[in-house]
Amino acid sequence: MSQLALSAPASRWRFSVFIPVVLGLLVLGFGWSLFVGSDFEMGWIDVWHWLIGATGNEIHQHIIKEVRLPRVLCAVGVGASLAVAGLLMQALTRNPIASPSVFGVSAGASFAFAFASTGLIGWFSALPILVVTFIGATIAGLAVFFLAGLHQHQVNPVRVVLAGVALNFLFLSLTRAAVILADESAYGVMHWITGTIANVDWSHVQVLYWSLLVGLAAALYLSYQLNLLALGESMMKNLGGKLALVRIGTSLTLILLIAASVSVAGPIAFIGLVIPHLSRSLVGHDLRLLVPVCALLGANLLVYADALTQLLARGSESPVGILTNFIGASFFLLLAKNQVKKQYA
Repeated sequence: MSQLALSAPASRWRFSVFIPVVLGLLVLGFGWSLFVGSDFEMGWIDVWHWLIGATGNEIHQHIIKEVRLPRVLCAVGVGASLAVAGLLMQALTRNPIASPSVFGVSAGASFAFAFASTGLIGWFSALPILVVTFIGATIAGLAVFFLAGLHQHQVNPVRVVLAGVALNFLFLSLTRAAVILADESAYGVMHWITGTIANVDWSHVQVLYWSLLVGLAAALYLSYQLNLLALGESMMKNLGGKLALVRIGTSLTLILLIAASVSVAGPIAFIGLVIPHLSRSLVGHDLRLLVPVCALLGANLLVYADALTQLLARGSESPVGILTNFIGASFFLLLAKNQVKKQYA
């Protein structure tokens, strides 16, 4: 119960101090992303003219409005979606290494997109990308749900890990097969499944933010019940918790968040693993505090990572997923090392 001293004054104080700081960082990153770009050289004065509505270089103004602004908004939305999805997955499974990229849900959405690109099933290829990725994420999520035994009262953490990792590799293999069948569009699919927010437009922003708003609202609504679940299924039941509602509602919420983010940016890995751990170290274990903190930290991470990849890849387009993979893999190894130390301490 001490771990869930969620309303402790210290946690709330850190939360109240942390939120303005991370919001300030997000604003700075937002502005930097508008200024930095691999597509066109421009200065801060161009961004300033656009912000205040002053007359400036028309080409620069168009690039900011139609290219860079949708891109940075998608970076914010995708980062927030994946971070909150990872938090929900870790809370649902009570497993510290649970994340969309590790447990196969992102891989399922990616496979659905890659398979749609082959054109083998006409009606499936004609569906909107969000619908395609939602179907893939739902299939993967349901497979993890039942194979991991989340429909049962008691959950075995080892079984959850084995089911998630096995399905992740299965869908990755199927995705590679679909890329081969995609033929002419194979390069585009390969670039997309690396994880990139290039070539997004305002339609992507609209789809992403509707899904994000619904997902955040559902996550905040479920946060108290997830706090009870952290105490164990039996304790949760004794305290009046609704186990079936929490598991089904949380599963649908994280599937929606993952499907929306994958439909826009592809399977960007490890944000859902790194950010929840970082957030808990800052504000404790209260899901009611962690949901907004994870959303803001995830947004910051992807905004800065995308701006950095554009800065390093001047004149070309480098998928942001390469950088997040590097960050996430390093963190994953560190997390595994710490878990082994705790186990044998």
